[in-house]
Amino acid sequence: MAKPFSTWQVHDNKPLETLEPNLWRVEGEIPGAKGTRVMTVARRKDGGLVIHNAIALVEDEMKRLEGFGEPRLLVVPNGFHRLDARIYKQRYPQLKVVCPTGARGRVEQVVAVDHGYDDAPADDDVRLAHFDGTKQREGWMQVHSPGRTTVVVNDAINNLPKLGGVFGFLLAPTGIASVPRLAKWLIIADKPAFRACLERIAAEPELGRIIVSHGAVIDRDAPAKLREIAAALG
Repeated sequence: MAKPFSTWQVHDNKPLETLEPNLWRVEGEIPGAKGTRVMTVARRKDGGLVIHNAIALVEDEMKRLEGFGEPRLLVVPNGFHRLDARIYKQRYPQLKVVCPTGARGRVEQVVAVDHGYDDAPADDDVRLAHFDGTKQREGWMQVHSPGRTTVVVNDAINNLPKLGGVFGFLLAPTGIASVPRLAKWLIIADKPAFRACLERIAAEPELGRIIVSHGAVIDRDAPAKLREIAAALG
């Protein structure tokens, strides 16, 4: 795994994808490792952008992003997803950096943190919350769009194709949307509390999509899929 970057570095990324008028996604390679990562950008009701799991893009794509709104919040979703945090803060000094409270120590090794998920600036369209049962090491972002709600998660849930080898073992079960083995080791401390939290999220009105940081978007039967993931925890 590459060290957090101190200068702007662009790797192999797909173009920004429009999911909703206030929601965009881009998928790119993980520098120094196999697999891909996802950045999600949500526009708040006040027009400011919330950038979740930042990825440096080519200049034309960055201009597109800036055309959506002013970058206001940078969400570093756990203590491991820090690669591009410093360079985003350098590019946009006005950004307020937000991370889960339990990840603050690791994130602040790279960039100063302004808020935890509990005290991040509130907005009707975009909000952040910790997952129960994770010692506040990770959480989720909820984005309200016209007629549909999207939940954005990080390492607690993957939706990867079938994998073998070491990565297949660490991220098992793959080939289905699931809580990976690695997340059970490093993130989840109280399985019943985490399972109950997923079930509550599944009951969110108009839930229609789940964006994960590793793998494909879950955009069919999202509530049922989230309940299946929760049930599989045992």
